[in-house]
Amino acid sequence: MARLAPPRDPVTLRFDGEEVVAERGEPVAVSLLAAGDAVLARSAKFHRPRGPSCLRAACDGCLARVDGEPNVMTCRVPAAEGVEVETQNVVGSRDTDLLRMADWFFPEGMNHHELFAGVPGVQRVMQAFARRVAGLGRLPRDAAPPQRATRRAADVLVVGAGAAGMMAAVELARRGRKVEVVDDALAWGGSVRALPGAKEWDPVLDAFGDALRGGRLAVRLRTTAAAVYGEDVLVAGLEGVEVVNPRTLVLAPGAHDGVLAFEGNDVPGVMSARAGGWLLAGGVTPGKRVVVAVAEGGGPFGDAFARVHAARTRARAAAAGDAPPGEVLVVREAPIAVKGSGRVKSVVFAGREGGEGGERREERCDALLLDAPRSPAYELCAQAGAELAHEPRGFVVRTGPGGRVREGVFAVGEVVGTPLDPASIARAVAELAPLA
Repeated sequence: MARLAPPRDPVTLRFDGEEVVAERGEPVAVSLLAAGDAVLARSAKFHRPRGPSCLRAACDGCLARVDGEPNVMTCRVPAAEGVEVETQNVVGSRDTDLLRMADWFFPEGMNHHELFAGVPGVQRVMQAFARRVAGLGRLPRDAAPPQRATRRAADVLVVGAGAAGMMAAVELARRGRKVEVVDDALAWGGSVRALPGAKEWDPVLDAFGDALRGGRLAVRLRTTAAAVYGEDVLVAGLEGVEVVNPRTLVLAPGAHDGVLAFEGNDVPGVMSARAGGWLLAGGVTPGKRVVVAVAEGGGPFGDAFARVHAARTRARAAAAGDAPPGEVLVVREAPIAVKGSGRVKSVVFAGREGGEGGERREERCDALLLDAPRSPAYELCAQAGAELAHEPRGFVVRTGPGGRVREGVFAVGEVVGTPLDPASIARAVAELAPLA
């Protein structure tokens, strides 16, 4: 991976003692990827290499120890001067973890509870050893001070600062409601930010930014709506934990990245196309040769990535007078295997596209972006009492008239199956009952 341009506001991090130059405020995981570190973590039991796959705190590929705190999602930590990042769960180094031998000795998997079962004394020793080498991280160096939990009321609470959340918040604020938006990301915009160059979204971003700067709504980032309990919402953020009782709750959590089942789908360098779009928006290309696999029902992130990547790398090459820093191949087919261990080396397709007689074909690459149908992030809606309908992509929230889940609670956007395009979401927002 590499940057398409030097950082405009550089800061220096330390990753396992080595200095890494980063863009101030970008996710630390992006900083490490841009520096060429594809392996940021190890799996808990077999210590297999892991790298970020989603950049939205939904995988374990970017877990690390940050400033002494274990198990931190580095995709949710902004880069700042002097941040200390350490690989956890290794004996040796992040590139050569001696505990990886467990994976070599037991390639078909291992249940340590049954290993040497019935052998007096040995099973207990093996279980003790397994507990020492497994798990995630060591306890923090310092105990965190206790924080007070508070309770308060609110007029409108919007969960999610993506496309639907932004549009609903702006419209509610325009109608005189006091709106606050919470999102666990480092910046508002959600999936829209993963579509660099998509001009059709500019009015949405501009309207939300204008409302925010004008004080017509408030947004709290790095803040998670963790659960819905009756009329209350449990909210956890940098300021602590609070229980919010909103008069109106609008749930716009969006969708999870689609996951495809194939050999090697957890190898570092395999990422969602949406994550690739966020990287590209931050001026980072995920590899020298990137394959984008667009599965049936996927989009729009894979095609957007390929289009913008081509334009930006050509522009960089023209300015520098050299060859473009990478190339992208788009394949409209789901892969069947990835080859590689510490990093993607190639991806294998069944050969329906361009192959003869169903022959498999292999494409060399160092990054694979998957654009598969996304699964609605229905969890909070279900806690609020929403009805769910199962579809091939996952559970979709079913609402009543006006997007109503129940009295005072509404859902909008991809979570209810609305396509990710401005016109579709605008129509859905216009029908929200709180706007009447």
